[in-house]
Amino acid sequence: MKKLVLFILLTNFLLVGCGKKQIELRISADYLEPQNRLSKQIAAILNEHTKYDFRIIDGIHTGSGLDSVKSGAIDFSVVDNYAVVSEDVRSVMPLYPQILHVLHKRDQEYSTIEELIKGKKIYAGAPGSGTYRFLTDLMRDYGIRSREVTFLSDLELFEADVLFTFTDLLGNDELRDLSDYKLFSFDDVESLGKGSLVEGICTRYPQFSPFVIAKDVYGDYTEEAVLTLEIEAILITNKKLDRELVFDVIKALDQNKQVINTINPLFHNFSGSFDPDVLNIRLHQGTRDYLERYEPTFLEKYAEVFSVIISIFVALASTVYSVSRWQETRKKNKIDVYYNKLMDIRRKVNSLTCSKDGDDLLEEVKAIQEETVELVVHEKLMADESFSIFLNLSKIITEEIVSSCECYKSQESVL
Repeated sequence: MKKLVLFILLTNFLLVGCGKKQIELRISADYLEPQNRLSKQIAAILNEHTKYDFRIIDGIHTGSGLDSVKSGAIDFSVVDNYAVVSEDVRSVMPLYPQILHVLHKRDQEYSTIEELIKGKKIYAGAPGSGTYRFLTDLMRDYGIRSREVTFLSDLELFEADVLFTFTDLLGNDELRDLSDYKLFSFDDVESLGKGSLVEGICTRYPQFSPFVIAKDVYGDYTEEAVLTLEIEAILITNKKLDRELVFDVIKALDQNKQVINTINPLFHNFSGSFDPDVLNIRLHQGTRDYLERYEPTFLEKYAEVFSVIISIFVALASTVYSVSRWQETRKKNKIDVYYNKLMDIRRKVNSLTCSKDGDDLLEEVKAIQEETVELVVHEKLMADESFSIFLNLSKIITEEIVSSCECYKSQESVL
């Protein structure tokens, strides 16, 4: 009875264990939108459509998302495609384009990058973020030194003279909070395609693309169209994460992209099919496996070439075989000639009249043997079974000749 109860308990334990997800993964959620909603939607999709258990980790800003993934504090995060590259971090997939919003105080007007940055208090996100890195690189290109700029933290955001931030389209609440600011346009929109400033920046930083914030999109913030930049927000993970796991993640997100498309207008083109060359951070092998899932294998790709090679090989092998058989037949025909010579000598044995005739026949047999051995040495005759038969035949005939000669010699001695 005790054994039966133990068996039932063990079976129930195994059944429960099989139904429970064994791997728990962590994905960061930013306090800013749409990244907050995106992270939660990603977690919901993956919890429903994969065998893994995804848990949201709140309070990790995108600027520190890369460091958190690198250290193993979280498994997935969303960062700018211009974030500092780390050997321990890999890209999973691009998510949506982030628009560079550059805002400055309304009571000021700036016409150049130098005027906008030099001597100002600037907010550009956390050090290590894509925005922060972009601004410091831009300052280097324009010869603006770090000591000529005061960088502000998140808590000092509204003390800034200028704000640099990559985000989606601003909402009404954000616009009200930023009522003291106005958007900076890098150049006249009409100059786009004619060597504008943003095109020059994109030449130096190919991860970026020009973007036009259309007129009236933000009400009086955009009384005129604004020319700025965009860059992809990407999902990243640690390079040590299992490739099959990452494959399952991107597959589930790609198959449920319609859900993600509804989060925000900028997510409209979200897809699991993309050009990996646009990513600043190296691809995870699991993503590479997914992108190459329909590509032909090495054998399929070169099947026609292999078919031609095999056909040529078969033709050559057939030719070699035919030549080999022809040579064997030719050599066999040669040994047949010597068979006939031996048989001619054997027929003469019965017509011997004296021992001297027998000695002459023995010399003929010996000459034939030497000739065949010479052919074998020079590979003009095969030392095969036919040759062995020839040697045995020559031995038999020699013995017959010797026997006949002995008879005649005994008769001659009597006479």
